[in-house]
Amino acid sequence: MDREEAALKVSPALVTDEALNAYVKKIVCDLTPTQCASLRVYIVDDPSSNALTAPNGMIIVWTGLLLRAQNEAELAFILGHEITHYLKRHSLLNFQTVTHTAGAIAMLSAGTGGIGGLLAFAAIGVLASYSRDQEREADVGGFDLIAARGYDPRQGALFMANTAEEEDANPNRTKPSAYLASHPATKERLAALTKRAEEIEAQAHNVVVGMEPYRSVIGSHRAVWLEEEFNRGDYAQSVVMINQLLKAEPESAELRYYIGEAYRRRNIKGDVESAMAAYQAAIAGTGAPVTVHRGLGLVALKAGQKNIARDAFQKYLSLAPDASDRATVQYYLTAAGGSQ
Repeated sequence: MDREEAALKVSPALVTDEALNAYVKKIVCDLTPTQCASLRVYIVDDPSSNALTAPNGMIIVWTGLLLRAQNEAELAFILGHEITHYLKRHSLLNFQTVTHTAGAIAMLSAGTGGIGGLLAFAAIGVLASYSRDQEREADVGGFDLIAARGYDPRQGALFMANTAEEEDANPNRTKPSAYLASHPATKERLAALTKRAEEIEAQAHNVVVGMEPYRSVIGSHRAVWLEEEFNRGDYAQSVVMINQLLKAEPESAELRYYIGEAYRRRNIKGDVESAMAAYQAAIAGTGAPVTVHRGLGLVALKAGQKNIARDAFQKYLSLAPDASDRATVQYYLTAAGGSQ
């Protein structure tokens, strides 16, 4: 794992934003001050929703997870859960079991350096395939760590429930995402999480959620992460995930645009109408990207509403005269009966 960490340090997949890294590291140190010096945080640019702590103290957080977490308390629970696995030496205990099986050969040949090697380790379950008892122990430990720092304990259960809902949105998916593959969100576990949160909440006052600080630190990255989310091609899950974010930020023109994009790309019955409504809501707000007009034009053209399509394409071309897709949009504008 030390060799994998050395390779990860020079990986182009690393997110080097100092403010973001310092923010996540501070949460880790606040949760476990005595272990702060021995834990190193690495944020990896990958749309998968995952996090893990290696047995040598390396904490890896995927940007797909940061995209899905809605506030600091949710992220703190996830980090607290992973830190508990580390403190309880769960990975090392499992490694001892693996070394007595054929899995040892797969484990020793999995590492390829940096994030590729880490994904290979995770895929065969060496780092993050925990027993149900270990998961329960990590949940309890995560709750205790965030409760001791005044975080709202309900947020951990909310994150896991949202993750399960997102996975359930795609019944044709052959395997769960990396996070649920190693952290199964069963009904029993969700019930235990909720019960534990209620017990802690009853004893707490003025709990911290930390929504605004969290939005502030990830804000400049979110549009990029959402585009990377679409590159996964799991649009049914993307629709669920972005709608979850919209529940917390109903006025966000940015999220209105991206839910419109998710509907447009998924393209099942009713999605054209849903996308059009989302784009129009984004335009009515503040902060939507210029491409919202292109998206509106595309779905309006598909719906046969050429007047709306024509106006939208013309607006896009006027706001983005040097757009790389200008020729393509000009073609669509002509199809809508307009000219430039």
